[in-house]
Amino acid sequence: MKVQQAHIEIPSNPIQESMVDIEPGTLNPFPGLRPFTIDECHLFFGREGQSDEILLKLSINRFVTVMGYSGSGKSSLMYCGLVPILYGGFMTQTGPHWQIITSRPGASPIQSLTQSIVDHLLIREKIDPADVDIHRSIINSVLRSSSNGLVDIAKYLQEERDENVFFLVDQFEELFRYAENANTDEAFNEAQAYVNLVLTAVQQTNVPVYIALTMRSDFIGSCSIFPGLTTLINHSNYLVPQMTRDQKKMAIEGPIAVAGGRVSQRLVKRILNDVGNEQDQLPIIQHALMRTWDYWLVNRDPTEPMDIRHYNAVGKVSQALSQHANEAFEELNAREKEIAEVLFKSITEKRQDNRGTRRPSKISLLSELAEADEQDVIRVVDHFRKSGRSFLMPSAHIPLHSDSLIELSHESLMRIWTRLNVWVADEYESAQMYKRLSDAAAMYQIGKTGLWRPPDLQLALNWQKKQKPTRAWAQRYDEAFERAVVFLDSSRITYEAELKNQELLQKRQLRRARITAIVLGGATIVSILFLVFGYTQRLEALQQKEIAEKQKIIAEEKSSEADKSRVLAEQKAEEATRQKNIAEDANKKLEDALLRIQAAVLAEEAAKEDAQKNLFIAQIERDTANVQRRKAAENLIAAKREYERADKLLMLTKARAMAGVSIQMDDDKNLAGLLAKQAYIFNTRHEGKKYDPFIHNALYTALTRIKGSSYNALRVPGVSRNRINSVAVSSNSNTFYAAGADGRIFRGNLDNQSITPTAMENRFPNRIVVLSKDDRYLLNAGDSSFVQLFDLQKEKAKPVVVRLGAQVHDAEVMPNGEGFLVSTANAVWSVSGTGATRKIISSPVAIKSLHVNKAGTMAVGGTWSGKLFLINIAKSAFETLYEEPNSRITSVKFHPSDSLIAFGTEDLTSKRGVVKFFGLESRSLGRQFTGHKAAVYDIEFSPDGELLASAGSDKRLQMWVIRNPEDLPVVMDNNDGFIWDIAFAKGSDYLITTTYESEIRIWPTDPAILQNEICSKLDKNMTRYEWETYVGKDIKQEITCVGLLIDDY
Repeated sequence: MKVQQAHIEIPSNPIQESMVDIEPGTLNPFPGLRPFTIDECHLFFGREGQSDEILLKLSINRFVTVMGYSGSGKSSLMYCGLVPILYGGFMTQTGPHWQIITSRPGASPIQSLTQSIVDHLLIREKIDPADVDIHRSIINSVLRSSSNGLVDIAKYLQEERDENVFFLVDQFEELFRYAENANTDEAFNEAQAYVNLVLTAVQQTNVPVYIALTMRSDFIGSCSIFPGLTTLINHSNYLVPQMTRDQKKMAIEGPIAVAGGRVSQRLVKRILNDVGNEQDQLPIIQHALMRTWDYWLVNRDPTEPMDIRHYNAVGKVSQALSQHANEAFEELNAREKEIAEVLFKSITEKRQDNRGTRRPSKISLLSELAEADEQDVIRVVDHFRKSGRSFLMPSAHIPLHSDSLIELSHESLMRIWTRLNVWVADEYESAQMYKRLSDAAAMYQIGKTGLWRPPDLQLALNWQKKQKPTRAWAQRYDEAFERAVVFLDSSRITYEAELKNQELLQKRQLRRARITAIVLGGATIVSILFLVFGYTQRLEALQQKEIAEKQKIIAEEKSSEADKSRVLAEQKAEEATRQKNIAEDANKKLEDALLRIQAAVLAEEAAKEDAQKNLFIAQIERDTANVQRRKAAENLIAAKREYERADKLLMLTKARAMAGVSIQMDDDKNLAGLLAKQAYIFNTRHEGKKYDPFIHNALYTALTRIKGSSYNALRVPGVSRNRINSVAVSSNSNTFYAAGADGRIFRGNLDNQSITPTAMENRFPNRIVVLSKDDRYLLNAGDSSFVQLFDLQKEKAKPVVVRLGAQVHDAEVMPNGEGFLVSTANAVWSVSGTGATRKIISSPVAIKSLHVNKAGTMAVGGTWSGKLFLINIAKSAFETLYEEPNSRITSVKFHPSDSLIAFGTEDLTSKRGVVKFFGLESRSLGRQFTGHKAAVYDIEFSPDGELLASAGSDKRLQMWVIRNPEDLPVVMDNNDGFIWDIAFAKGSDYLITTTYESEIRIWPTDPAILQNEICSKLDKNMTRYEWETYVGKDIKQEITCVGLLIDDY
């Protein structure tokens, strides 16, 4: 396999470049603790050449693991080293088309991968934001369904069959922490499933899937729990080497030079000496330089470079980070400081091996731990992640919500910030105490240990009083929080009870001794009293005996009378009992009747209630059935719509495939034309994009094979190699004018595509022709200091010559009909149709390209020194909008809405051309359009503002649909030489180009115009065999060109 090496040339001594006047607030070229992003590739120095080695391993194995210690720059090397050269097409055997997804295992590996894929689809606008939850569920289900899940997702991501899909998994060691911290079978199974997805994707060969992992090298031993992963890493890995002193020097000086600053050599040496050979100091260097840059911008003397005094002021490498973090912390109020302490304790973790690691946590959890409102937590997080700090991730531009994961931007913050070091140690000791307590509670529960007693109990109670642990906090270390608290409370209560029992026992023993003494003394006295009392009672008993005998005789007499009364009472009682039984029977019958009546009433009420319930249930079931019926109908409609969408996408894909076959088919022009035409029919029928580059290219290529490669070319009469420098198209007719370097001016007709010379000419080589708004006057300029004004109603009359005193560079018509605007080497002039002039501005540099806005109030100019000027025509004033360093601005145009400016450039180093947008309201650069391999000489907007065309010295004419800037451009590259000027004609239907080789090309922009010319030049339609071979057996054959024969249809 071949990998094309990519090298970036760095000036040998970048700090010797002249310094630009930099204002406070200028973008800082150092990212601080966070890694470099893809957008900061131009600021990434010191690792040149290492990306090539990684690319080679990735190319050969479709997998590579990049390892290094914390702070070695693994992530930055991937984002700014590997990813850009993949996009640049340097892996030559795969092509330049890549879908790149970056992810991290995080707190839930497969869920994190799912979210990364969904975010990628949203960025590429492949899914509707309203359908995010549905796509997230589907992708998550596919990834969890089998080890082929990642391959299936890659197929879905591919927009073309040969498009490559690259997964960059950063911070892969988080997978091991996830499995270890969760400590459950479910977590381990998810980690194993995640690894299986990677292994299967790498081992299969049907889909071009490439995977790269970044991992801290001290976690390499953890890979052994996944045997297949160990084998894969051993087969393809790259250990990030230490940076040499020269490389670190380049990493310091390079970004400063790119940002237009300067740094003293003694400061560079001081920083390198302060760092020494401690390679994990790279993020600390970046942070110290970020702080030094900000301090230098505000506190420098004129022409003073960054120097040691600025470096010392921010605390140097050793203290800059801690000092900066303390400043941020002290800006908080008392309550916010409490939240910050809980926040940083929660997102850091000290492991058993004394290594500090990051522990991402959700806003909702942090809010619960801090017992604060989520908005208060978000406010504290924003304070530590705002621009110029970046202590926390995600970046400041990403909005936060309940499920946002917050983490340290780098582990080095734990080592350097003293306050955080104390917090981490405190949190570690607190966690260790809780784990000891939880383990003891578990052992006590199964009867293998007892309750705690001092000193363990006292230490645990002191910890509980100081830390005030909550269930949310404790669950991060052990879920059995309640069991631990009950165990601690039981230990405390039991120990307190033991102390109280001991105290009560001592009091009881003392009280028992006193009572014994009292009882023994009292017993003696009582014994004497009982002796006297006994004798007295004996005498009284003898007297009572005599009285009792007399009472006995009286009682016997009374007993006889009582027996008679008893017999009489028994008779009356029997009668009363009989009457009572009669009454009770009657009463019972009444009660039974009453109960039957009450039961009947209750039964009737129950029946009524049951009937009401049944009615209610029936109504609910009826409503539910209606809802289900409507939902089924909606699902049927959605399914039909999804089927139609899938069928539409299939047919559009088929159309593009047919267009590709048509382009490659150079031995059968009839079949090539039919395939191109049928591709257009499918694309139009299934609502494909009007300006699809594949369809346009296929139709044009087919026409060149049928009618010849120069069928849309006009040869200018006269000498060969006459450079046609300019073209002016009438907005009121089908006429256009072109200016040749031989001094002649030509008139062309779009309808019959003819061109003839006119009587108008210039004694100098022509450079410019411009038509007035009413087509009355033609302004012409050459390599001279004057312009000529031709009255087209008196073409043979001598022109009006207007001398402007300096070389003429460009001219544009005034949209309000007031003549022309002309730029020279030192000024911009207003020139009327009769030759009257007015100087608008004196320009400090030559304005090489010029354009007037639709309202005729403003003009934009571009210079070869890279400056973009905005000119106020009424006020005769101008301002510098933008400066493009090391580039020429070769063409400028206002969008018809007047809201933005497009300008073409030529990079003086790479010699490549780029088209860029500049927003007038935002006063900032917008989207960029690439693809030119050389300077862009002209750009044009279509009159309706929908299309943008550009052309230049690479012979390419490119056309973009502005509302779909992510689409590939329509490329029209069959031009015979450099393209000097372009213009839209007949609205947006045609583009006219002028070239170096005495040639003008008229390009149809709308594929509908091209396809209209196909059938009249063909002999027959496709045969059944041709249709089944090139279109498909599953697609019903149809007549591509009505009126043509089919051999065996």
